[in-house]
Amino acid sequence: MKVGEFSERIGVPYRQVRYVLEEGILPKGVDADPGRGEHRDLDFAQTFWLAIVLKLKENGVKTPKAQQIADFAKEGVRGIAANLNWDYRFNPFIGQFETEFQWYVDIGDLTYVRIVTAANPSHQGLYELPWSQLGHHKTVEAAKPIVIIRVDLTKLAALLRP
Repeated sequence: MKVGEFSERIGVPYRQVRYVLEEGILPKGVDADPGRGEHRDLDFAQTFWLAIVLKLKENGVKTPKAQQIADFAKEGVRGIAANLNWDYRFNPFIGQFETEFQWYVDIGDLTYVRIVTAANPSHQGLYELPWSQLGHHKTVEAAKPIVIIRVDLTKLAALLRP
């Protein structure tokens, strides 16, 4: 997907996308310096990671933290959807955008993150997984954040679906 189409789909100004890419905020596999006159083609998996970063940045989250959140979401969705087999068709980080469930990543007090989904086969409605400290893999049972930002991964996947 070209950068222009990508920016239109997610509703982020083209210049903002170019700025982030020029600053070196790149999903895995994207050439940092494509060369003069070369256009970056992003695959659907790369666009999903970058879309999370850009949407968070657009809403006031600093870029390094937004990257950590996107990385957490990537690991969390893969672990839950595929490894636990809750929603094997949904892994937008490898280009699988199909789901009948709701998927979110929550950010609490810009310190904690968690995955929230309706895909848990043992639970009706949204299921909130435990909070983890951002940048670490251990859960924090005592976490009780006050300010929560929720990124709708399902809606983002729908915007980027081929």
